[in-house]
Amino acid sequence: MRSKILVALAIAAVALAGAAYAAIPDGNGVIHACRKLDGGALRAVAKASACRSGERALAWNQQGVRGATGPAGAQGPAGQMGPAGPTGATGATGAQGPPGPPGPALASFDSLAGLGCTIGSQAGAISIAYDGAGLAQIKCIAGAGGDAPIRINEFSVGVEGALGDEFVELVNTGTAAADLSGWKLVYRSGAGTSDVSLGTLGDGTMLAPGAFFLFGGSGYSGAHAADKSFSAGLASAAGGVAIKDADGNIVDSVGWGDATNAFVEGTAAAAPTIAPAPGKSDARHPNGHDTNVNSADFTIGDPTPGAAN
Repeated sequence: MRSKILVALAIAAVALAGAAYAAIPDGNGVIHACRKLDGGALRAVAKASACRSGERALAWNQQGVRGATGPAGAQGPAGQMGPAGPTGATGATGAQGPPGPPGPALASFDSLAGLGCTIGSQAGAISIAYDGAGLAQIKCIAGAGGDAPIRINEFSVGVEGALGDEFVELVNTGTAAADLSGWKLVYRSGAGTSDVSLGTLGDGTMLAPGAFFLFGGSGYSGAHAADKSFSAGLASAAGGVAIKDADGNIVDSVGWGDATNAFVEGTAAAAPTIAPAPGKSDARHPNGHDTNVNSADFTIGDPTPGAAN
């Protein structure tokens, strides 16, 4: 009787050790077994190499039904904008229409800037500049019917202790005066999809060749007075601004920081640092330099709102 008990305990110990060591099924869900050729008895094992002489290895598994398709992943960032196409040929000049009604009276001498003028038979636009003594120089710049590209030239997102001391500067990099009537400057947060208006330009707003138009924030304190103010704040870590024409088309835009909104051209520019006054800004060097890649076009430096970079 004592021998039978010892044999039973030994068999149980071997079984428990085998169960602890063997992984049935294995990591791939496969069950391995050995079939004894003499008699057909089956023995479960951890792997086929455990079969002995006189046994044949067997393996099988069971695959369940296919699960439901998971939700779609998040949309990736917009691809890089392609280069601008060549400028088409200038069309034929149409017939001159009848003269229009008189315009509004000038509010100041500076309001002459951007008004039409002629040099002989060539159309142009008035440009006004001041020297260090405050003497004004007025010129008629030929080519008012030519190219007048508008660019976002410089921007700031505020200074330490005065986040409202921010600005966005436009520049006319062309040879012709630009009519900005009905144009709008808009802002979007880093991942925003809707516009926040920073200001719409009134009828008759003209920007002479090489001239700047300055939008100032609620606490703007730069040396050059703002041409138009805005109250919405620009986020310092990520955001974007765009200038849109009267039909709502984006003329130029820039995104900064880790922005992923539609105003980013190529890759976003580095976010300007919030340094003590006068702070820092992102600007194009030289003025209007544009490769359609924000990170390549804008450089952090000392702010020059309303003046050349």
